[in-house]
Amino acid sequence: MKRRTQRVLSLATGISTLAGCVALAATQTAAVHAAGPNYAFPQHQTYKVGVMPSASQATRDAAVEKQYDSWKSTYLVHGCASNEYYVSTKGDGDATNNGPVSEGQGYGMNIVPLMAGYDASAQTEFNGLWQLVKDHEDQYGLMQWQLDGKSCKYYSSGTPDGATDGDLDIGYGLILADEQWGGYTSDAKTWLTNFWNHDVAPDGHLKCEDDGPNTDTRPSDHMIDHLRAFAAYDTSHDWSKVISRTEAVDSSLVSNYSSSAGLLSDFVVGADGSSPKPAPANYQEDQPDNIVGYNSIRVPWHMGTDALLNGSSAASFELGDAKKWEACAKQVSGDNPANVYPHLNLNCTGYNTSDVAEEAGDSIGPSAMAAGDQAWTDKIWSYLQTNPYGDGYYGETIKTLVMIVMAGDYWSPASASTPPPADDFSVSASPASGSVSQGSAATVSVGTSVTSGSAESVALTASGLPSGATAAFSPASVSSGASSTLTVSTAATTPAGTYPITITGTASSGSHTASYSLTVTGSGGGTCTGAQLLANPGFESGATSWTQSSTLGFTPITKATSAEPAHSGSWVAWFNGNSSKDTDTVAQTLTIPAGCTATLTYWLHIDTTENTTTAKPDTFKAQVLNSSGTVLATVGSFSNLNAASGYSQQTADLSSYAGQTITLKFTGSETDTSGGTTNSVIDDTAVTTS
Repeated sequence: MKRRTQRVLSLATGISTLAGCVALAATQTAAVHAAGPNYAFPQHQTYKVGVMPSASQATRDAAVEKQYDSWKSTYLVHGCASNEYYVSTKGDGDATNNGPVSEGQGYGMNIVPLMAGYDASAQTEFNGLWQLVKDHEDQYGLMQWQLDGKSCKYYSSGTPDGATDGDLDIGYGLILADEQWGGYTSDAKTWLTNFWNHDVAPDGHLKCEDDGPNTDTRPSDHMIDHLRAFAAYDTSHDWSKVISRTEAVDSSLVSNYSSSAGLLSDFVVGADGSSPKPAPANYQEDQPDNIVGYNSIRVPWHMGTDALLNGSSAASFELGDAKKWEACAKQVSGDNPANVYPHLNLNCTGYNTSDVAEEAGDSIGPSAMAAGDQAWTDKIWSYLQTNPYGDGYYGETIKTLVMIVMAGDYWSPASASTPPPADDFSVSASPASGSVSQGSAATVSVGTSVTSGSAESVALTASGLPSGATAAFSPASVSSGASSTLTVSTAATTPAGTYPITITGTASSGSHTASYSLTVTGSGGGTCTGAQLLANPGFESGATSWTQSSTLGFTPITKATSAEPAHSGSWVAWFNGNSSKDTDTVAQTLTIPAGCTATLTYWLHIDTTENTTTAKPDTFKAQVLNSSGTVLATVGSFSNLNAASGYSQQTADLSSYAGQTITLKFTGSETDTSGGTTNSVIDDTAVTTS
C-alpha cells in the first residue's frame, strides 16, 4: 500500500512523504517505575572515530537541554487516555489533528530515556509513550502507523499496518529504557521477536512495512547501530544476518548508482536479489522515490552515528559512506548547511534547489564528525542552534536526536557499562577571576557537570573571602549539571588586594572545588578614567563591532525608515515586527575596567498591533552574559505592553561587572500567538564609566 503525508515547509512546496514503518506493541503490562536513571544525562562519550564540535562540553550539554525543553513543550503531549503520551506531528501535517505516527513515537522513545536525569519525569513520559503504542496494535502486534490526534483512531486507508523505521526506534527505545531503569526486558524481547517475524525479509534485509513485500527496502530504515544493539541484547535471533544483508544491499547500490557521492535513494526494489536498484520515481510516494528525498536525508545521520559508536573496523562501510555523503553535501551546498537540499540526484547535484528544509543540513552532522571535518562539523553545530525555515515536528525532532549525538551524549545500550558508573561531578567557575572596587560586588557563574553515574544534589559554599566580604549563591544547591550564580560583596573597609577564593561543591559522592581570584581595588578618586566603552554605539557603521542574528534571516541592524525613524543619525537596531514567530539578537563584548562605576543607557521605542492589555506574546530584553554565554543578569525587560509613541531612554547599573569582560545582548522575541506584531527599536546605546 502507499502512504502519503504532507510536510509543509517554509519557502518550499508541500512535499508528500512516507511517515514510515510502524513500531511494534508488546504485551500489556503495568507501568514500570525505578528509583532513578542508571545513566543520567549527560553521559559524556568518547567516540571511536572523528572529531567533536569545537564548543566546550558544557556548552554542548546546555544546547541539548535547551533544544530538548523546546521539543518537549511543543511536541510531547498527553495521548487520548490519561496514561498515554504521543509525539505530535504539529507543523508537518503527517496525521490529522496533529496526531502521532509510529516514526515519531519511536523518536520520542529514544529521546526521553537519553534525557533521563535532566528530565525528572522521563520515565513517566516513556511509559506513556509505550502505553499508547500498546493500545494501538495492528494485526501483527505492531503500532498502527498513523493516528488521529483527537480520537487516536487509525484513519489511513486499508487495514492498519506498521512501518519499519518506527518498529526499529521503538525496539531500540525499549532496550534503552531497560538499561536506564530496568523492568522492560519482556516487552523489549517480545517486540524484537515481532519485528523479526514481520519486518525482516527471509534473506535478512529490512522490509518497508510489516505487511509489505519481501522485495523492497528503504535505506533510511537502515539504522545499523540499532541492529548492533539488538544483536547484543537478543541472542535468540540472527541479527548479524540482518546487518550483513543490509550492508550488502547498500554497498551494491552505492557501487552501481552513486560510487563517488555515496548517496542512497528513498526506496529500493530488488532488495532480495543480487542487483538491488533505486525504485521507480513514484513507487511509494508522490515525490521522486528514485533519488534522495525526505526519507533518505536521514541516512548520513544513521551512517555517521554507527561509525562514531562502533569505529572503523566494525563499521567500515558506514564510515566510508559517511565520508562520501558529507563531502557531497558540503560541495552541493557551497559549504552552507542551510543549503543542503532535501532532494539530491544520485550524482550529487540538486534535483530541486528551491526546496529547503532544516533537517537536510542537520542530518549531515554525525557524518561530518565521523569524517573528521572539523570546520564543517562546527558549521553544522552552529546551524543546529537555528531553525531558518521554521520547520515543524520532523525537522525539530531529528534536530534533537542529532544534537544529542553531536554533543557527545549519545550512549549505546550495547556498550553501556554494567554496573552503572558511580555518581560523580565537577565544579567550574566562569570567569576565573574578577576585580571590584571596595564596597562593590562581583558575580561568578558556577557550573556543575555529571562526570559519571547520575545527577545528585550539590551544595555550594565559598571560602577564602577577604575581611568584610560575603558570598551568596543563587541557588545555594543545584542538581549536578545545573549552574548557580555566586555574588561576592565587599565592604568599604575590605582591604585592597588579590584573594584566592575556593568554591566547594558537596554531594553524597564527595566534594569538588573550583578556584576564583578576586582583586579588590581602592575606592578613592583617580582609579577610573571615564569613558564610553561601546564601539559603533549608534549603529551608524552598520553592524561593525556588533554581532547579530535572526531566526527569520533578517538582520536587525538596518537603515531607519519613516515608519521606524532613528533617535539620531540614520541607522537603528530593529527587532521583530515581521508578523511571524521570530527571535532577533544584537550583542557586543566589552571589558569594564576595575575600580569603575558603569552605566548602560539606550533609547528604546516599542510599537505594537497586539490587541491585549494583559498578555505579553512579544518581549524585548537587555541582558549581561559572561564569556561562556551564561546569562548573568537581565538588566532591562519590556513587552508589547510597553508600547508608546517616540523613544524613551533606559538605564541600568553595570558597576558590579567592573574588572570583567562581559557581553551586552539585546534580544527581541515574537511568538505570533495573538494575531498582532510588535516592533522594538533601539538607538544611541552607551556604556559610560566614571
